[in-house]
Amino acid sequence: MDSVMMKNKNKKLQVNINRELAGEAEDVIEELGLTPTAVINALYREIVATGRIPLNLTLTPEQRTELHIRQLSKDKPEVEIKTNKDFEEFFDDED
Repeated sequence: MDSVMMKNKNKKLQVNINRELAGEAEDVIEELGLTPTAVINALYREIVATGRIPLNLTLTPEQRTELHIRQLSKDKPEVEIKTNKDFEEFFDDED
């Protein structure tokens, strides 16, 4: 009966992940003597213990620049920018 109660305590988690990425990660996990389940449980325990996701998910400087440009240009009309002068005029706030 205890094993039945233990099964009821577990939640099945289903996710989609790139097959190649999963295979490469599972090779590392296996080399460490672990299972994917053990790694995911450890990840969840760390999230609970620290109140944060223990990954450094940040934008690269290039991504930040692209995001900033998209934010600046979202209310601007569509124009083709061919030169630096066109770029400066596009972002000139004195319109």
